[in-house]
Order: sequence, then structure tokens, then C-alpha cells
Amino acid sequence: MSLGLLLKERMSGWLQLDGEAKQDFAFDIRAFTTQMLSLTAPRYFQGTVTLGDLPLPCEGELTIQLSGPHYWLTFDHPKWGRVRAEGKKHYGRNGLIASLITCPLTLSRDRQTIGTAEVAYRDSMVAFPFKALRLVSEDRAYGDLTP
Repeated sequence: MSLGLLLKERMSGWLQLDGEAKQDFAFDIRAFTTQMLSLTAPRYFQGTVTLGDLPLPCEGELTIQLSGPHYWLTFDHPKWGRVRAEGKKHYGRNGLIASLITCPLTLSRDRQTIGTAEVAYRDSMVAFPFKALRLVSEDRAYGDLTP
């Protein structure tokens, strides 16, 4: 198996679907790539979405762009079925620090918008490279997905 870069990240905040109250929302992801020298290479991820207290498996893609990281992920919502959440951090829009950690998301089902969400990285930005990044073999990238 190939050696690659694993990024482990937890983002948390809120989610609001059409006609419903806001609820706690978070995702824990493990994004992996063997293209370690290509910053903008899409990184497939697997992980867990948490709606209130309900953990659900998710998968998606993280692409780091110069203007900010772009995320999309899909999960099976107990009421709405297969939902896609997609968004991008925009550096500098709400102050540099807030824009580094905050990501607005649009939620859709069958390409129709059904809600919004906002998540943020709540751990230390200084500790991020030491806690979130690891060199691992591809066969170990998604082994333990417990948050």
C-alpha cells in the first residue's frame, strides 16, 4: 500500500432544514491522499456526521484551494433521506481568524436546496498541524472511524 497524508478534522455547529428548528450538527472526517505534494488534490474522506446525539456515517471530499477549503459530504438523514452538504471557507470575509475556521454549508437533496448549516473548527489552530495531520499507509487511512 502507498504512503499518504491523513487529515483528521472535527467541525461542529448547527444545521437547519426547511421548516425545522436549528439542531446541533457536527462532522468528524478522515481525509486521505497519496498526492502529498499537491496541495489542491481532492482528498476523499469517510467519517461520521452527528445530528443532535445521532451519529451517522458520511463520505465526501475535501479540496484545499488558495481561496479556502471546499467540502462536500453526503449522509442518510433519518427524515430527508440522502442529503448533501457543501460549502467553502472564504478567507478574510468575516475577519481572518473567523474565516480560517468557519464554513457555511448548503444542504440539498436531489439537487434541491433544503437547508443550511454552519460549522467551525473549534480546536486550537496552533495545534492543528500536530493533532490533525499524519503520514499513514493507505490501508490504515480509514480503519477506526469512531469520533
